[in-house]
Amino acid sequence: MTDRNARTLGIDVGTSGLRIAALGPDGDCLCLEKADWPVAPVETTHEQDPSGWWQAFDALMQTLGADGRLREVRAIAFAGTSGTVLTVNEDGTPEGPALMYDDPRGQKQRVALRQLDIDPDAQIDALARWRWLVEARGQHGRPVSQADWFVYRLAGKHVSDSNNALKWGFDPVAECWPTALTERFGNALPSVQRAGTPIGPLHDDWCRRWSLPGEVQMAAGTTDSMAALWASGANNEGDGVTSLGSTLALKLISDQPVADAASGVYSHRFGERFAVSGASNTGGRALAAHFSADEIERLSRDIDPERPDTLGYWPLAGRGERFPVVAPNMGPRLTPRPADPAAFLAGLLRGIARIEAIGYRRFAELGGSPLRRVLSSGGGAQNAVFRAIRARALGVPVTVAEHTEAAVGAARLAEHSLHDAPTTGTTR
Repeated sequence: MTDRNARTLGIDVGTSGLRIAALGPDGDCLCLEKADWPVAPVETTHEQDPSGWWQAFDALMQTLGADGRLREVRAIAFAGTSGTVLTVNEDGTPEGPALMYDDPRGQKQRVALRQLDIDPDAQIDALARWRWLVEARGQHGRPVSQADWFVYRLAGKHVSDSNNALKWGFDPVAECWPTALTERFGNALPSVQRAGTPIGPLHDDWCRRWSLPGEVQMAAGTTDSMAALWASGANNEGDGVTSLGSTLALKLISDQPVADAASGVYSHRFGERFAVSGASNTGGRALAAHFSADEIERLSRDIDPERPDTLGYWPLAGRGERFPVVAPNMGPRLTPRPADPAAFLAGLLRGIARIEAIGYRRFAELGGSPLRRVLSSGGGAQNAVFRAIRARALGVPVTVAEHTEAAVGAARLAEHSLHDAPTTGTTR
């Protein structure tokens, strides 16, 4: 860390670790600290003990505060995995492990929830996991997302943000809970604010523990993918952000929200605009099934990015696709396979680029704003040949995002809470 003091903190709580970004008064990133925790192999179900999240956060905060570098912090915001669910007692103590975003439980509850009078395109995965915790484990505490839990512990407010609340059935356009959900679940559901809205001060005990000044503002947070959008530098209508991680996630800043459950498309609130979103199961995990990172870097030098896609691959690591088509039984399409490994890799990269292009075209077909440029994050964003292949498929400029860490995006939301930002609050 530099000898300058931080003004805002952004905390990204993920699946395998936690990141804290500290931004200075001019918005530059002064430091990015991380702590990882062991993750058991995911087979069928996926749970985590929230105490591990808290211990990692607390340890980093004590380290950062020990030398007085946090004494000018004015606001904090959290990002968390979208769809992760836990329930807590009145004092914020978890009633049990959290069901993670990819835990399959809640299928029966999801079917029952679809019988309620809610939009058929509404996202309800997290809501269904919560109902499973209630019905299968008898947990009747307050339902919270991963980011919400930290807000509850630090500020004592049962408040969510409109991005995390999306998968609980929240309507991001009307900015309210559907009547059918409030009638069914009443005050169990949190109040909801736009990301970056000031919620209230941190409790004094935490400020003293971490050498923070008094009256540090807690801001409504967001999901990890939306925090990455805030970090990327995308600001204008038509800006697309592609995350090239283990999977392929697309977001498009649009003046109009669109949703289509049949193609896995939904819209987050992004200030006064919307982030049209979709995530495919293609991506880095599909590449890693055939090549190491070193092999990809070496073989990419032998690929001509201007050559057309003649193989028509749909790379998947396993069975099932969720965007730009929802096809649970779809398998990878990887034939014919050339003998030359560089040609095979080129086919995989062009296949991913084609899926990306189909995804952005699907956004436009549904009424989203026209794509003007794409900012890239994730490991694949650094591959210049892959960027050129993607630019050819997309027909727009493709560059690397300004920042790729979700923690930086969360810190930018914390800064928004200190100004008259386009994040005016919403309510129940």
